[in-house]
Amino acid sequence: MEGDRVAWGAIDVDAYDADLAAIFDAVEKEKLPLCVCRSKSGGAHLFLFLEEPVSASEMRSALKGMAARLGMPSATEIFPKQSKAEETQWPSWLNMPYFGGEETNRYCVKKGGMVMTTSEFINWADKNAIMAGQMSNLCRAAPSTAPSSTAQTSDFEPWFAVALQRLSNAEIGKADDTLMGVARDIGRWASEIAVDVDNAEHRARQSWHRRGKNDADFDAQWLRNITAGMRLGQPPRAIKNGDAPRLTRLSEVPVTQVEWLWPNRFAIGKLSLLAGHPGLGKSQLTMFLAATVSNGGEWPFREGFAEQGRTLVLSAEDDVSDTLKPRFLAAGGDAEMVDVLDAVKTRTGERGFDLSTDVEMLDRTLGQRGDYRLVIIDPISAYLGGKVDSNRNSDVRGVLAPVQKLAERHRVAVVCVSHLIKAGGREAIGSVTGSGAFVAAARLACIVAKEMVEAEGEDGKIEKVETGRRLLTVAKNNIGPDGADQSLAFRVVSRDIGNGIFAPAIEWDEQVSISADAAIGFQEQPKPGRRPSAMDDAKAFLRRTLKGGRMLSAELDAAAANEGISTGTLKNAKKAVGVISNKENASAGRWWCFMPGMQEELPL
Repeated sequence: MEGDRVAWGAIDVDAYDADLAAIFDAVEKEKLPLCVCRSKSGGAHLFLFLEEPVSASEMRSALKGMAARLGMPSATEIFPKQSKAEETQWPSWLNMPYFGGEETNRYCVKKGGMVMTTSEFINWADKNAIMAGQMSNLCRAAPSTAPSSTAQTSDFEPWFAVALQRLSNAEIGKADDTLMGVARDIGRWASEIAVDVDNAEHRARQSWHRRGKNDADFDAQWLRNITAGMRLGQPPRAIKNGDAPRLTRLSEVPVTQVEWLWPNRFAIGKLSLLAGHPGLGKSQLTMFLAATVSNGGEWPFREGFAEQGRTLVLSAEDDVSDTLKPRFLAAGGDAEMVDVLDAVKTRTGERGFDLSTDVEMLDRTLGQRGDYRLVIIDPISAYLGGKVDSNRNSDVRGVLAPVQKLAERHRVAVVCVSHLIKAGGREAIGSVTGSGAFVAAARLACIVAKEMVEAEGEDGKIEKVETGRRLLTVAKNNIGPDGADQSLAFRVVSRDIGNGIFAPAIEWDEQVSISADAAIGFQEQPKPGRRPSAMDDAKAFLRRTLKGGRMLSAELDAAAANEGISTGTLKNAKKAVGVISNKENASAGRWWCFMPGMQEELPL
């Protein structure tokens, strides 16, 4: 300083371990010609360079205005500290960046907090030095480039009052994190509305003291997080009308075991899916579940006992009196333990139940009693509501997420019934009708399918035939095993429930090993490679045709021709698989072909 004239000045950010990258971003956002430098103590100095000297008071005023734009308190230290050098015996002084040479820790930074070299700093200072007349414009608040928000000055005080209370009552071990969040949020507010940052600091410091904390810890957090919040923008009140995320620290979450309704198949507190084509016994299975839960019965194959409880049934396809109840009774259930939600009463009559709008009603229904353990929704697509697109992931997730929370809160297993698409060629979890969100939201997905086995047809070809049994397979299990060994075979039988009424019921046969994909006939496509050749086809033809014994050579040739196998290819294939050809007698007998070990005694 010469008299009262200066050619540069600086804002002193007096904070240990300052976030230089965040300060750089805040300066860049405000389009200010300030060079961000690390101070010796670990804070920051924001330098402003001029092309010509101005009065110290002009420099101080300009830098105070820029500090305010960055959300810094009015008490932020500005260099020069005096308007004239003769105002004090010891004029203020400040070391320039890179004082001390190459080993210095006083360096300037660029984007991302990366260190500038000395030459980069000199070039930056030359390029960004401004004229004196530009300073007044830089003190005015720049037009916000942040997305428009609903932040209003009147919104800040109610939010701040809650934030101060949260700071005063911060839990042990969380005080620093709470202060960091409050400071950043104040910075967010200051990015869009006029906030008295000095007053906010004073009140926050008082809350901090009430919490029993000291000023050193406060100062370590405050300014750098105010600055970071300025860079982030978007005040918390402006985010969805004050909605805020609820965070839970993983260390505070107790570890619990999965509660099973039916071990490894349907879990309490989870949403599960039961899907299959029509007519395969899905509703008989759901009534079997309800019946077993109603009396605390044993699950098949000694897989444990059900926790006894009530079942709530939502059924849109089956009549209660002639279908559901008979099937439930045929499964041996206690009808006193099942409630059916078949409609919603209104002032003008009744309407159907809608999960998109009535989930709170379902919540109250389950809350009226504490003994519900199972909720059956059959089919789930009938309860989504008219405005929900069942093929749209966001729509389906929006409906199922509250249902999952409801299952957790009331300790019930929610089983949603669905269908499979008619067209085949997909793996099991991709064959459920509607959006993929149905399977994604479910923690477990079971598939019901016909049991098919391979058998030789009259023409000798292998084909699939039904056994009459059904398969219950596990296509997805996020909380337990889902291998092929989890599949069960059952039959649908007819049982007399009295008064001459017969109803279908489940009769369990055995545990089988088959995956859900295989049960619905899905075969993974082979990897790209060599396609079967004509020779491969011919060899397979010979093995299949001659596996039962010898055959006249002329008939074998004719059968091969019918399958498009040429004479030459057939001849080579015979050699490859070891087909033997013999005559009936040495002179005029017929030629016979057979596989080694498969010939019968040739006629004489």
